[in-house]
Amino acid sequence: MRSAGFAVLLMVGCSTAAFAQAASKAEIEKTLIANENKINEAVAKHDVKTFTDLVASDAVSIDGGGVMKVADFVKAINDVKVGTWHLMDTKVQWVDDKTAVVSYTWMGSGTFKGEPMPPTAYASSVWTERSGKWVVVFHQESAAAPPPPPAKKN
Repeated sequence: MRSAGFAVLLMVGCSTAAFAQAASKAEIEKTLIANENKINEAVAKHDVKTFTDLVASDAVSIDGGGVMKVADFVKAINDVKVGTWHLMDTKVQWVDDKTAVVSYTWMGSGTFKGEPMPPTAYASSVWTERSGKWVVVFHQESAAAPPPPPAKKN
């Protein structure tokens, strides 16, 4: 009887810990998605402080223009002109307890160094917890392929 009671307590304790961890991950996911929006807003407003608070100083990004260190992007942030933007289909995929990937579809308008940005891009950011703070360490964007031409009528 004693061992059965201990087993029940052990199961309850384990399920409570698993529930707390799941709730905690759900909270972190909401925060990461909110912070991804904050980064996009910071870029649109040229808000270097918010951007650098959420992005690691050693982070890199990759897009159609190649690889860029975060320090180089910060120097060029005023060259970004965003008209409109919004994120769709945001998802979080966990790598481990301290690393997650936030992926989404970016839709908007704007230019970078005078060149138009694609109106639709698929993006992902790798977030990791460093010293109790979640920061982006890697970001990638891929422009959506243009729609195929209309079928020719015979």
